[in-house]
Amino acid sequence: MASTNLLLSRLRDLVRYGQWSEDDVVDLFTALVKEYGVKRLNTDFYTWMAKILYQVEIHKINKSDLLSEIKPNHFVDDIENRIKSLAKETREKSLKEILEEIRTEGDTDLNILCEVENIVLYVSSSPPVSKNPSGIKETLVTLCNAVEKAKGWKPRLAQMVSWCIMALSDSSRLIQVGTGEGKSCIVAMFAAYLAMNRQHVDIISSSPVLAERDAKEWLSFYENLEITVDYNTKKRKVEDLRRCYACQVIYGTAHDFAGDWLRHRFQRENVRPDRKFECVIVDEVDSLMLDKGLEIVYLNSEMPVMESLNVILAKIWWVVNQSEDLDVEKTLDLIRSSLASDDLDILPSHLEISTGTSERERNKIHIPGFLEHINERLKIWIKNAFLAKTMTLGHEYILHKDSVVPVDFGSTGVVQNNMKWGDGLQQFLEMKHQTRLSNMSIITNFKSNVSLFRSYKQIYGLTGTLGKQTELDLLQKLYPGIKSCKIPPFKRRKLYEKDGIVMTDEDGWEQTICKVVNNQVNPTVYRGSRAVLVICETIKRAQTVHDALSKTIPTDKLKLYTNNNMDNSNVTGEKVTEGCVIVATNLAGRGTDLKVCKNVNGSGGLFVVQTFLPLNIRVEQQAFGRTAREGNPGSAQLIMCSTHFSESVKLVMALHSPRTLLTLLRHLTDTLAVTGLTGNKFEETLIIYRREPSEKNCEAMVKELRELLNTEKPSGLTNLEVEKQSRDLIVQTRLSHILEDDIPKITKKEDLFYEYLEMLDTIYKQPQGGNHEDIVSSLHECWGMWLLMKFNENESTEILRQQLKKDLQSAKQKLDCKHSPSTMIYHYVRLGNTLRNKRSFADSIEMYTRAIENNSCCPAIALYNRALSILSKGNSGHIAQALSDLKKAEEAVESYMRMLTLTLDFVKSSSNDPFLFADTSFTKQFHAKQIAQDLLKKNIQQAIQVLQFAESKGYDVRITDYPVEFLVLNPGLLRSDEFIKVLQLVVALSKVSSTVFPESLSISSSTENELMDGVTELGREIIQLQSLGLDTLFSVQTVFSFFKRLSKIFS
Repeated sequence: MASTNLLLSRLRDLVRYGQWSEDDVVDLFTALVKEYGVKRLNTDFYTWMAKILYQVEIHKINKSDLLSEIKPNHFVDDIENRIKSLAKETREKSLKEILEEIRTEGDTDLNILCEVENIVLYVSSSPPVSKNPSGIKETLVTLCNAVEKAKGWKPRLAQMVSWCIMALSDSSRLIQVGTGEGKSCIVAMFAAYLAMNRQHVDIISSSPVLAERDAKEWLSFYENLEITVDYNTKKRKVEDLRRCYACQVIYGTAHDFAGDWLRHRFQRENVRPDRKFECVIVDEVDSLMLDKGLEIVYLNSEMPVMESLNVILAKIWWVVNQSEDLDVEKTLDLIRSSLASDDLDILPSHLEISTGTSERERNKIHIPGFLEHINERLKIWIKNAFLAKTMTLGHEYILHKDSVVPVDFGSTGVVQNNMKWGDGLQQFLEMKHQTRLSNMSIITNFKSNVSLFRSYKQIYGLTGTLGKQTELDLLQKLYPGIKSCKIPPFKRRKLYEKDGIVMTDEDGWEQTICKVVNNQVNPTVYRGSRAVLVICETIKRAQTVHDALSKTIPTDKLKLYTNNNMDNSNVTGEKVTEGCVIVATNLAGRGTDLKVCKNVNGSGGLFVVQTFLPLNIRVEQQAFGRTAREGNPGSAQLIMCSTHFSESVKLVMALHSPRTLLTLLRHLTDTLAVTGLTGNKFEETLIIYRREPSEKNCEAMVKELRELLNTEKPSGLTNLEVEKQSRDLIVQTRLSHILEDDIPKITKKEDLFYEYLEMLDTIYKQPQGGNHEDIVSSLHECWGMWLLMKFNENESTEILRQQLKKDLQSAKQKLDCKHSPSTMIYHYVRLGNTLRNKRSFADSIEMYTRAIENNSCCPAIALYNRALSILSKGNSGHIAQALSDLKKAEEAVESYMRMLTLTLDFVKSSSNDPFLFADTSFTKQFHAKQIAQDLLKKNIQQAIQVLQFAESKGYDVRITDYPVEFLVLNPGLLRSDEFIKVLQLVVALSKVSSTVFPESLSISSSTENELMDGVTELGREIIQLQSLGLDTLFSVQTVFSFFKRLSKIFS
């Protein structure tokens, strides 16, 4: 019965997956049984039959392929050899076949297709029909010759057809070209064609790795045509970017093109001086225009004022981790009541901050100008704190280089190194894992992917998956006039998709995956060992599956491919051989070209296991596109766990579940009741027929086989089909939301940003003595705060534009009059520094005074700088005035240090792990902050001591100023052991030989990394002080003055 079951499974699979009807399978089986009898083969019947049926299955052979040309509707006499011949066939489709399939789709104008046929027929003829081609024919001949010279092969017919359709289009065009069909060749040829027509071409890839790879691989092709090419990834120096944007063709990512435009337009770095948005070719166009269409690129704008919000976020994080009974509303009430009373009653009970001030005063959180913003965003921050608690390391994000980095696990699997979450989510995750704490950003510049693509006059795109009609409709609404076309594969596609499996628990899901993988990599009587690609939804689940498979798969055959920050050459650079298993995320699902060896293809090709319900049909097709490439066979299967589905999918499925479950149970009951009995009968009739091949025995065998195949046929929707329908319904809803809500909101913000850019243009045209830096920096901050606090998505664009114009003009007028437009920006301190450096001490004192009177969020630096200007000016009473300022500055530093302690202790108390804080980046960062503030405090205290002595004795003082970096190198500010430690850090940073210093200052190799970390953190804090306006440090020495001393004696 085991041999019969093997045979039946192959026959059932032909009906289920091979698009054979029950009757056709029965006819084929009967013909093969007869052929085996006629040939009188010595091989085992069941093995012989299974091998033949498996070849029919994996090579997608149809009944029509096996019919006789002489006797219609009859199989050929030697079916076995015909099947072997078809399995070896590598014939490419003819031009006629390709164009006929495109005509059948109905997406392309018939006149264009006639022209395409004429051009390709001419170019592909050998030798050409005419020796003097002209126009587009001549261009295509030139391009094909350049490809052959650079690559050693000519473009295929399907590639020429794709090129022609784009070249002949009078509007933007999107082309669907199957995975493994040579998209990069089509892109390069079309980019060269546009460049030859004096157009600048931007080629946007889905990842920087692919952009750099394609630019390098096609460099010789462009050089043959004397076309300049470069890629804009990994370039940050202005001169490098200018050279890049002077080229005719540029490869890059949407992030890089948008970011460089912002550097050019917003930061005025002039990195793309003569380049306009003319033509763009988008590779993986569906991913960039649909899945990532809402992504926004911005250049980080550090506003030190945002650091003051960290204590609020830390407090929220501590509260949400105290009890499982808390929800968003309860937490909101707790935080609001605490802030309103300036009372930290909910502080951890062990907190004790020794200071002379009262408990209420020392726990008061001072954030000037931000109360309105805090009240507006508080609920969102709390929601994100709860969200951060539920997010999982290795799913939505990873830790990389001491940072929390998002992962695009739903679409591409790419680790998004340059992205951060907003509204506190990034900070809560950093607190959760004790990494360095970043500040929330105020966004002052941005460009969305939608805006980027709309900037181009013409858009051309290629992808392996354009998706369903609803997705195409969205693209055509976003980018009016864009047309699409599906190019058929150049060879018959041999993808064999098995029925998906849905498990209800994670253990069963894991075991099923392992079972399927082991079945495929182990050879059978009818095939050799195959290779398997297992695609998981997240990095963590990939690691789980990898660990489970490691129990049965040899180490040298099991590979993990989950992180684009690692060297993955053992996966992408080597051939996939028999028994090889690659466990990956979606990183392998799009754009990855796995090279499968000949033996694996001979055994059925690469087997792809998708272990989750993909985000949409396009992501699913991209994953399955890793196999069955270039006419080779391949298989794919979905194996999912229902507990992994999103809540929205579960909700939609719940509406269908009772009916679907009842249908499946009925079918299962019926099948179990008859399958065993029918199988036995079929085996009996098969044995009888093979022993006595009469017509009567043949009819009996056929009857049992037909009944068995009909019994196996399911009715109604399967669970998997319901899940996919649920998924597609959610996709449709999401697309509608994008078009109706998200895009208008993004467009409204970008319209306001362009309004702001126009104002900047006006300012730069006005004479400002050649220096706009102070005014523009302050305006950037004003604009960022306006967008943060005054943007209302429900207001019309025109009303918002008028309000922005009015507010910006008011801010500009204040800046022209040397007034700060806001208490939250550093204009007064910034301008005071400029005036002091010009030795306009009286004016600088006025600016610092305004900063202090405007309730500056960091008064210590304004007070410290004013003291420096007062001492530099040297008027009567200057020592007493400077003393007063420095004492207040000391108090302000102490206040800031208390806020650091509060933040640190809130985060410490939020964790249940007492060992987590032993030596984390978070504690190192805050220790460095405290050291920097303590050094500043000691500098202030030293100045106070000298000034007090000078005042008491009637001495004058001399000022010595020096760079802020020297703060850490003044031995007079530190105890000897502290100075030695700081000096060790500087030694490590500068790599100075330790022999220059006393033996006690030498650095052992075991502590070098720790010292380097300390230097880096302390260096960051020095930069932070500079950004707050501390541009100069000073020390004070007493100077004897006879007249001052005499005056003091008589007084």
